[in-house]
Amino acid sequence: MISRANIVSTAVLMLKGGVIGVANIIPGVSGGTLAVVLGVYDRLIEAITGFFERPEDRLRYLVFLGKIFLGAAVSILLLAGLMDHLLNYHYHKTMFLFMGLILGGVPSVLRSHGDMSLKPARAMAFLLGGAIVIALSVAGGGEMGQADVTVVVSAGPANRFMMLLSGFFAGGAMIVPGVSGSFVLVLLGRYSEVINAIKSLDTVTLLLVAAGAGLGVLAFSEVIKRCLEKIPAVTYYFILGLIFASFYRIFPGVPSGAAGAALCVLSFLAGAGAGYSMARLSGNSVRP
Repeated sequence: MISRANIVSTAVLMLKGGVIGVANIIPGVSGGTLAVVLGVYDRLIEAITGFFERPEDRLRYLVFLGKIFLGAAVSILLLAGLMDHLLNYHYHKTMFLFMGLILGGVPSVLRSHGDMSLKPARAMAFLLGGAIVIALSVAGGGEMGQADVTVVVSAGPANRFMMLLSGFFAGGAMIVPGVSGSFVLVLLGRYSEVINAIKSLDTVTLLLVAAGAGLGVLAFSEVIKRCLEKIPAVTYYFILGLIFASFYRIFPGVPSGAAGAALCVLSFLAGAGAGYSMARLSGNSVRP
């Protein structure tokens, strides 16, 4: 018999997967960051790498990943059009909402390791993480979500290979906090093509991107897992640097007019409250 606790745990994980999924279709917003601040990042990395390394736990990891990825997939399919509308017509409020989600979960990151006291090596890791995100942001230029999306309509083997390769780098970026997988697609000139494929259910393009993303997730997860095992505090400070520097990229500016600014503040506060609440709901009950 399925207990009430299991039902709640499944619903929470699918909700968090949905938030991570939506984040991954917004250029500049990092799904990895949302996974960290919602309290599922280390478990996600453990489940991805452990699925291949520990056959005895494969079913448990598969169930955990299934809940996260199902929530993400459903939210992407259902909300891709909505997010496109929000970014075009309510850009500032949408970005302030995601900024609040990110900031609201930062306290959970600070509790991720028993000893998070600041030391020189950890400070350097924090600065390095921030420098990487800012360097990528400067390289990308433009304003997120609008002017820097390009449409690619070419077909044939070369384009399909590029979609696979783009998926690989975007997939790796998706699990690196502070780095946006969709932003990588923007830099590679593939963002609009992928969004159009989602909205039109172009299965060939979606399968190519998904296959590449899966390989990218596996490759990057292994590196992150080893860092979390060997230098956990330094790794978490590096992640914090990635997270805080991501605000440089996603901050949309303040709209003119008191009403618009007030709505942005309300969006930010709502996001912060939701992020903090979902991070608090993590607990050991939803470990893979």
